Amino acid sequence: MPRHFTAWKKAFIRRNGREPSYNDLYGTEEYYKIKQDLLQEQGCVCCYCEKRINLNDCNIEHFMPRNPDRNVLTEEECDICRNAQLDYENLFASCLGEKSGISDHCNSHKGNWYDFRYCISPLSDQIEGIFGFRLNGKIFAVDNNSSAEQMKNHLHLDSYVLREQRKQSYYTVLELEFADVELLDQDDYIADTIGYYSEKDENGKYTPFCSMITYCLEHYL
Repeated sequence: MPRHFTAWKKAFIRRNGREPSYNDLYGTEEYYKIKQDLLQEQGCVCCYCEKRINLNDCNIEHFMPRNPDRNVLTEEECDICRNAQLDYENLFASCLGEKSGISDHCNSHKGNWYDFRYCISPLSDQIEGIFGFRLNGKIFAVDNNSSAEQMKNHLHLDSYVLREQRKQSYYTVLELEFADVELLDQDDYIADTIGYYSEKDENGKYTPFCSMITYCLEHYL
Protein backbone atom coordinates (compact mmCIF):
# COMPACT_ATOMS: atom_id res chain seq x y z
CA MET A 1 0.00 0.00 0.00
CA PRO A 2 1.41 3.43 -0.90
CA ARG A 3 2.55 5.48 2.07
CA HIS A 4 0.33 8.38 1.06
CA PHE A 5 -2.73 6.10 1.26
CA THR A 6 -1.76 4.97 4.77
CA ALA A 7 -1.28 8.61 5.77
CA TRP A 8 -4.67 9.55 4.27
CA LYS A 9 -6.44 6.84 6.25
CA LYS A 10 -4.79 7.88 9.52
CA ALA A 11 -5.59 11.55 8.92
CA PHE A 12 -9.22 10.68 8.18
CA ILE A 13 -9.54 8.72 11.42
CA ARG A 14 -8.05 11.61 13.41
CA ARG A 15 -10.46 14.10 11.85
CA ASN A 16 -13.62 11.99 11.92
CA GLY A 17 -13.16 9.47 14.71
CA ARG A 18 -13.98 6.50 12.46
CA GLU A 19 -12.58 4.31 9.70
CA PRO A 20 -13.07 5.73 6.19
CA SER A 21 -15.22 4.02 3.58
CA TYR A 22 -14.81 4.00 -0.19
CA ASN A 23 -17.44 6.74 -0.45
CA ASP A 24 -15.18 8.95 1.67
CA LEU A 25 -12.30 8.32 -0.72
CA TYR A 26 -14.17 8.62 -4.02
CA GLY A 27 -13.55 11.84 -5.93
CA THR A 28 -10.85 13.12 -3.59
CA GLU A 29 -7.30 14.00 -4.57
CA GLU A 30 -6.22 10.79 -2.85
CA TYR A 31 -8.60 8.78 -5.03
CA TYR A 32 -6.83 9.95 -8.20
CA LYS A 33 -3.44 9.24 -6.66
CA ILE A 34 -4.53 5.67 -5.94
CA LYS A 35 -5.88 5.33 -9.46
CA GLN A 36 -2.54 6.45 -10.87
CA ASP A 37 -0.66 4.04 -8.60
CA LEU A 38 -2.80 1.12 -9.76
CA LEU A 39 -2.30 2.04 -13.41
CA GLN A 40 1.46 2.18 -12.97
CA GLU A 41 1.58 -1.15 -11.13
CA GLN A 42 -0.54 -2.82 -13.81
CA GLY A 43 1.46 -1.36 -16.66
CA CYS A 44 -1.60 0.55 -17.94
CA VAL A 45 -3.63 -2.52 -18.85
CA CYS A 46 -6.94 -3.70 -17.39
CA CYS A 47 -6.55 -6.10 -14.48
CA TYR A 48 -8.90 -8.59 -16.19
CA CYS A 49 -8.78 -8.37 -19.99
CA GLU A 50 -5.42 -6.54 -20.44
CA LYS A 51 -6.92 -3.86 -22.64
CA ARG A 52 -4.98 -0.55 -22.67
CA ILE A 53 -6.37 1.87 -20.08
CA ASN A 54 -5.55 5.33 -18.79
CA LEU A 55 -6.84 7.65 -16.07
CA ASN A 56 -9.85 8.70 -18.12
CA ASP A 57 -11.13 5.30 -19.23
CA CYS A 58 -10.83 3.08 -16.19
CA ASN A 59 -12.48 2.56 -12.82
CA ILE A 60 -11.12 1.48 -9.47
CA GLU A 61 -12.41 -2.07 -9.19
CA HIS A 62 -13.09 -3.90 -5.93
CA PHE A 63 -12.24 -7.54 -6.57
CA MET A 64 -14.29 -8.44 -3.50
CA PRO A 65 -17.32 -6.18 -4.03
CA ARG A 66 -18.31 -3.37 -1.67
CA ASN A 67 -21.95 -4.37 -1.95
CA PRO A 68 -21.89 -8.17 -2.09
CA ASP A 69 -24.94 -10.19 -3.04
CA ARG A 70 -26.54 -11.45 0.16
CA ASN A 71 -28.48 -14.03 -1.83
CA VAL A 72 -25.22 -15.70 -2.85
CA LEU A 73 -22.80 -15.14 0.04
CA THR A 74 -23.18 -15.82 3.73
CA GLU A 75 -23.39 -12.86 6.10
CA GLU A 76 -19.84 -13.62 7.25
CA GLU A 77 -18.61 -13.59 3.66
CA CYS A 78 -20.46 -10.34 3.02
CA ASP A 79 -18.73 -8.78 6.02
CA ILE A 80 -15.34 -9.87 4.66
CA CYS A 81 -16.11 -8.16 1.36
CA ARG A 82 -17.41 -4.95 2.95
CA ASN A 83 -14.44 -4.74 5.31
CA ALA A 84 -12.03 -5.01 2.37
CA GLN A 85 -13.37 -1.97 0.50
CA LEU A 86 -10.25 0.08 1.26
CA ASP A 87 -7.73 -2.76 1.42
CA TYR A 88 -5.18 -1.82 -1.21
CA GLU A 89 -4.76 -5.48 -2.21
CA ASN A 90 -8.46 -5.52 -3.13
CA LEU A 91 -8.24 -2.50 -5.44
CA PHE A 92 -7.47 -2.73 -9.16
CA ALA A 93 -7.77 -0.60 -12.28
CA SER A 94 -10.36 -2.05 -14.65
CA CYS A 95 -11.48 -0.97 -18.11
CA LEU A 96 -15.02 0.34 -18.61
CA GLY A 97 -16.13 -2.62 -20.71
CA GLU A 98 -18.41 -1.98 -23.66
CA LYS A 99 -21.69 -0.06 -23.93
CA SER A 100 -23.46 -3.01 -25.51
CA GLY A 101 -24.70 -5.58 -23.02
CA ILE A 102 -23.84 -8.33 -25.49
CA SER A 103 -20.24 -7.13 -25.69
CA ASP A 104 -19.81 -5.91 -22.13
CA HIS A 105 -17.00 -7.38 -20.05
CA CYS A 106 -14.76 -7.03 -16.99
CA ASN A 107 -15.85 -4.93 -14.01
CA SER A 108 -19.03 -3.53 -15.54
CA HIS A 109 -20.20 -7.04 -16.48
CA LYS A 110 -19.07 -8.65 -13.21
CA GLY A 111 -21.14 -6.30 -11.06
CA ASN A 112 -21.37 -7.58 -7.48
CA TRP A 113 -20.57 -11.17 -8.32
CA TYR A 114 -18.05 -12.88 -6.09
CA ASP A 115 -17.55 -16.50 -5.07
CA PHE A 116 -15.01 -17.45 -2.44
CA ARG A 117 -14.76 -20.94 -3.96
CA TYR A 118 -13.65 -19.80 -7.40
CA CYS A 119 -12.40 -16.21 -7.45
CA ILE A 120 -8.63 -15.83 -7.70
CA SER A 121 -7.17 -12.36 -7.31
CA PRO A 122 -5.14 -10.96 -10.22
CA LEU A 123 -2.35 -10.57 -7.65
CA SER A 124 -2.23 -14.27 -6.83
CA ASP A 125 0.37 -16.62 -8.28
CA GLN A 126 -2.48 -19.12 -8.69
CA ILE A 127 -3.79 -17.09 -11.63
CA GLU A 128 -0.76 -18.06 -13.70
CA GLY A 129 -1.42 -20.85 -16.14
CA ILE A 130 -5.17 -21.32 -15.66
CA PHE A 131 -6.12 -19.42 -18.84
CA GLY A 132 -5.16 -20.38 -22.36
CA PHE A 133 -5.80 -18.77 -25.76
CA ARG A 134 -6.55 -19.84 -29.31
CA LEU A 135 -5.20 -18.14 -32.41
CA ASN A 136 -8.67 -16.74 -33.08
CA GLY A 137 -8.50 -14.83 -29.78
CA LYS A 138 -10.69 -17.24 -27.83
CA ILE A 139 -9.84 -17.62 -24.14
CA PHE A 140 -10.37 -20.96 -22.39
CA ALA A 141 -9.89 -22.61 -19.01
CA VAL A 142 -6.77 -24.78 -19.08
CA ASP A 143 -7.60 -28.35 -18.02
CA ASN A 144 -11.18 -27.18 -17.43
CA ASN A 145 -10.02 -25.28 -14.36
CA SER A 146 -13.20 -24.37 -12.45
CA SER A 147 -11.91 -20.99 -11.25
CA ALA A 148 -10.89 -19.98 -14.77
CA GLU A 149 -14.24 -21.14 -16.15
CA GLN A 150 -16.27 -19.20 -13.58
CA MET A 151 -14.21 -16.02 -13.91
CA LYS A 152 -14.21 -16.20 -17.71
CA ASN A 153 -17.98 -16.41 -17.74
CA HIS A 154 -18.77 -13.83 -15.04
CA LEU A 155 -16.27 -11.32 -16.46
CA HIS A 156 -17.33 -12.17 -20.03
CA LEU A 157 -13.70 -12.47 -21.06
CA ASP A 158 -14.58 -14.45 -24.18
CA SER A 159 -16.77 -11.74 -25.71
CA TYR A 160 -16.56 -11.24 -29.46
CA VAL A 161 -15.01 -7.79 -28.98
CA LEU A 162 -12.20 -9.10 -26.79
CA ARG A 163 -11.55 -12.08 -29.06
CA GLU A 164 -11.11 -9.77 -32.03
CA GLN A 165 -8.89 -7.35 -30.12
CA ARG A 166 -6.69 -10.14 -28.78
CA LYS A 167 -6.36 -11.71 -32.23
CA GLN A 168 -5.41 -8.39 -33.80
CA SER A 169 -2.83 -7.73 -31.11
CA TYR A 170 -1.19 -11.12 -31.63
CA TYR A 171 -1.03 -10.93 -35.41
CA THR A 172 0.34 -7.39 -35.21
CA VAL A 173 3.21 -8.75 -33.11
CA LEU A 174 3.80 -11.54 -35.63
CA GLU A 175 4.06 -9.01 -38.45
CA LEU A 176 6.36 -6.81 -36.41
CA GLU A 177 8.68 -9.41 -34.91
CA PHE A 178 8.67 -12.13 -37.58
CA ALA A 179 8.65 -10.19 -40.84
CA ASP A 180 11.66 -12.35 -41.65
CA VAL A 181 10.00 -15.78 -41.66
CA GLU A 182 13.34 -17.47 -41.02
CA LEU A 183 13.10 -16.17 -37.44
CA LEU A 184 10.22 -18.59 -36.88
CA ASP A 185 12.82 -21.40 -36.82
CA GLN A 186 15.08 -19.72 -34.26
CA ASP A 187 14.13 -20.95 -30.78
CA ASP A 188 16.37 -18.41 -29.02
CA TYR A 189 14.75 -15.54 -30.86
CA ILE A 190 11.27 -16.83 -30.06
CA ALA A 191 12.21 -17.19 -26.38
CA ASP A 192 13.60 -13.65 -26.31
CA THR A 193 10.42 -12.33 -27.94
CA ILE A 194 8.28 -14.11 -25.37
CA GLY A 195 10.41 -12.61 -22.61
CA TYR A 196 10.10 -9.14 -24.11
CA TYR A 197 6.29 -9.23 -24.22
CA SER A 198 6.15 -10.68 -20.71
CA GLU A 199 7.67 -7.49 -19.27
CA LYS A 200 6.81 -3.81 -19.16
CA ASP A 201 8.44 -1.61 -21.79
CA GLU A 202 10.75 1.33 -21.16
CA ASN A 203 7.72 3.46 -20.32
CA GLY A 204 6.49 1.04 -17.69
CA LYS A 205 3.64 -0.28 -19.85
CA TYR A 206 2.64 -3.79 -20.83
CA THR A 207 1.65 -4.48 -24.41
CA PRO A 208 -2.16 -4.85 -24.48
CA PHE A 209 -3.26 -8.51 -24.35
CA CYS A 210 0.29 -9.59 -23.54
CA SER A 211 -0.91 -12.89 -22.05
CA MET A 212 -2.53 -13.83 -25.37
CA ILE A 213 0.64 -12.84 -27.21
CA THR A 214 3.06 -14.79 -25.01
CA TYR A 215 0.80 -17.85 -24.79
CA CYS A 216 0.42 -18.11 -28.56
CA LEU A 217 4.11 -17.49 -29.21
CA GLU A 218 4.94 -20.28 -26.79
CA HIS A 219 2.32 -22.82 -27.89
CA TYR A 220 1.79 -22.25 -31.61
CA LEU A 221 5.15 -21.33 -33.14
